[in-house]
Amino acid sequence: MMNARSLHRILGLIVGAQLLIWTLTGLAFNLINDEYLSANTQRTKPTQASSLIQPQVTLSDIAAQTKADTITRIKLETLFDRPIYRVKLSDGTQAFWADTGEQVNLNHQQLTQLAQQSYSGEGQLSMPVLDKDAAQRYGGSQEFYRFDTQDQRGTQIFVDGNTGLVKAHENNGSQLKQLLFMLHFIDYFPNNGVSFNHVATQIIALAALLLGLSGAWLLVRKLLAGDYVSWRAKRQGQSLTLLSPDGEQLETIALTQDNLMDNLNHGQMRVPSQCGGGGHCGMCRIRFVDDAPPATPEEQARLKEDQLAAGVRLSCQQKATHARLALTSRAQLRFWQKAQYEACEAQATSPSQRPT
Repeated sequence: MMNARSLHRILGLIVGAQLLIWTLTGLAFNLINDEYLSANTQRTKPTQASSLIQPQVTLSDIAAQTKADTITRIKLETLFDRPIYRVKLSDGTQAFWADTGEQVNLNHQQLTQLAQQSYSGEGQLSMPVLDKDAAQRYGGSQEFYRFDTQDQRGTQIFVDGNTGLVKAHENNGSQLKQLLFMLHFIDYFPNNGVSFNHVATQIIALAALLLGLSGAWLLVRKLLAGDYVSWRAKRQGQSLTLLSPDGEQLETIALTQDNLMDNLNHGQMRVPSQCGGGGHCGMCRIRFVDDAPPATPEEQARLKEDQLAAGVRLSCQQKATHARLALTSRAQLRFWQKAQYEACEAQATSPSQRPT
């Protein structure tokens, strides 16, 4: 079973990684030239008709060909010098010739002409390619085409054959911009539209909430254990008795701290630790010779059942108390012996110990 500390680390990795991504992408938006990220540097606006539009088909005729209850807007425009109705529906857009009432369905020559009119670069347009992925991305119809120009910026032009609309231009810079936006707004799942309250954002928000709660819980446990502030009165005359793995008495240590590992390492290092008391490395284990305290979740996750039954605990997870403790391995004993030797050497060479 995962303990609170391990959960806190995993959540910290997830939220921290997203925070780093958010910071780097925000920095990229500030450092990269806006013109490079723009998709429309080589896009031209369509020309407006100079003559009055004369439709031959009424709006009621058009409404009869569509789902009238889903119409949100009808706009009269021109396309190839012909009047056209563009009908905005709740689930997309349709277009009808306003002089015949027929639904628009452009051929390849007409599509190429529209793409060429919208492009001011020097690249040569390819043949139109049906692109269903782009149609889904831009909300286009089934007749949605892509033109590749193969210019220096890798410009692509997207035209909807059923509406006669040039839906978008893309290039290397705009594709980088889309990638940066996806990373910056945690938009890792397709079809999210413009909503910021999508699944990925909800997951990261929940992870951040759990990170804060687990951090608060760990902080409370640390405070209660006296890792930061001693909440107890000083224990006058109380001490720890440290034994070797074979039961030989090594030294007696006066209790001055609330955390057991801090007491053992007070003044000099006696037991090693790589995680700084996080209950993760398991190097600070000791054995209670007499009555062992209950095991914490970190100890249950790190130690085996036979070790727990023998009284082995992690000193970083236990409060200091008057007890007899034994080192658990020869490696720990060698560490203690080396620490004792270095402490004696340091005391012998200190200015206060030198003969005058």
